[in-house]
Amino acid sequence: MALFKKKHDKHLKKERIIVSEGSSRFGSFGYTRLRDNLLYINSDGKRKVIQIESALAKEGKTSVTANLAVSLGLTDKKVVVIDLDFRRPRLHRVFGLEKENGIAEYMMDNLSRENIVKHTSHRNVDLITRGTEIYNPALILVSEKFKALIASLREEYDFVLLDCAPVLQVSDYIHISKVSDGALFLVSYGKTTKTQVADAVKELNKNNITILGTLFTMYDRKKDSRYGYGYGGYYGKYYDSAYGDTPKGRAARARKEIEEEKAAK
Repeated sequence: MALFKKKHDKHLKKERIIVSEGSSRFGSFGYTRLRDNLLYINSDGKRKVIQIESALAKEGKTSVTANLAVSLGLTDKKVVVIDLDFRRPRLHRVFGLEKENGIAEYMMDNLSRENIVKHTSHRNVDLITRGTEIYNPALILVSEKFKALIASLREEYDFVLLDCAPVLQVSDYIHISKVSDGALFLVSYGKTTKTQVADAVKELNKNNITILGTLFTMYDRKKDSRYGYGYGGYYGKYYDSAYGDTPKGRAARARKEIEEEKAAK
């Protein structure tokens, strides 16, 4: 599943939330599909704590986590997002909130659980930031207090989304997997190599982490013309204005889905 276009580095925009009620922006349809898939696999309520992973940094984890949370919230699911990328925390910027008073303060007994949960401007979405700098994340992630925090959030929320550090750069994912129900794995088009993806997946499998799905991010259809319409056109339907939330766009999407179903039979 592809989620958003790749921008040239000099034109990179800040991570932002593009999902909103009734939105017809090019990327929102991808998040809607991701949301619906996650709702399906969690229909029994047993896969609600999800870690968002990738092999490397800057593959879109923070944007995906934030937009997925907002999309879930629009379906009246209660969601809490936790910034567990302790070295490069960015979720507070995406949601426009202060970084202070987060997990670090909770672990130091300076704040209660209730006081570290921040309410965002998005319906049904709360956020727990990192807080002050954390020098040894492993000590937090293996602690009973952290496990108890996730357990209590599991009881209160429909989904707990964990924005995690890259698999091939730090080993936090191993400890986080002890409290999660599985991982969504992101792969960035034109950046992450097959070897890096294979190495990251190998690490996740080696630690018995269930990969719930793989997301293709930063896709650049123009650079993939060698595959023809069948490849570029499939991913392009999530971006092109022709597939916006209009009668014409909805009809075009319906025709395309029928064609894909016929081709698959």
